[in-house]
Amino acid sequence: MYKKLLLLLSISALVGCSAHLRESSFITQDDVILEYQDLALSKWQTSFPQHKLTQLSLVTESDNVTLKGLFLDSPTSQDVIFYIQGNGMRVSEGGIHALKTLAKLGKDIVIFDRRGLGASSGNATISNLADDSIEQYRFIKNTLKAKSIIVHGYSLGSFIAGHLAKNETVDALVLQGSATNVVDWIDKKTPWYAKLFLTIEVDDVFHTIDNEVVVSNFYSGPLLVIGAENDQQVPVELSSALYHASISENKKLVIVAGADHGSMLDEPKEIALYKQFINSIK
Repeated sequence: MYKKLLLLLSISALVGCSAHLRESSFITQDDVILEYQDLALSKWQTSFPQHKLTQLSLVTESDNVTLKGLFLDSPTSQDVIFYIQGNGMRVSEGGIHALKTLAKLGKDIVIFDRRGLGASSGNATISNLADDSIEQYRFIKNTLKAKSIIVHGYSLGSFIAGHLAKNETVDALVLQGSATNVVDWIDKKTPWYAKLFLTIEVDDVFHTIDNEVVVSNFYSGPLLVIGAENDQQVPVELSSALYHASISENKKLVIVAGADHGSMLDEPKEIALYKQFINSIK
């Protein structure tokens, strides 16, 4: 998620100047749309023998952008995990791996390629990604007739998930590999000696997505925060800070020993804890 900013900080620290985190260069964008091919869809289906895989297509009301995704339908569930991917993740690259993990929970799952990546058209900004998540949520609720919706945001997607939980009544929120906000993240990732001569400027739009504000002031429903002990992209103490800032009565913090940013849910123990959280939702 944050590799571009890490490179920016490293270069700036070497030359002793200011750096600027710009939305236009931070958000990954594909040059061409890559539709899901029938062969790929058939192959993916074999990975989910307990689910029926269906391709989804949603045209946004605001600007007629076509968003493509997948619906994994479990015959034993009407509860949906809405998985919001990290920066640069596509359904075909990283998304399917995440779905294989989440499928162990026995719930329906929805995943979309966010606009500007994979099979979805358009150009992404933080603002329209946040707006898209609201349309996707309403699509899941009204068209797919979900009984309940667990919104699961990973990395950059966790901020989109937080924005969604701030604006819609979601049944549960999962923040995986999430920072509190961009200011805290930069502070934790910048070495103390670099702070003496390095100034980091940030586009104002990054301040509009603040998960610490969301969980401490707006969202009070069931909350699961998942962090990794050896996360080199998002310092694990920011996951703890989110948990402690939360006003939710039903909240759980899972810090995965030995894991990095991409391996938080690789072990059965963490999936079991996730299941316990889902079962605690009333």
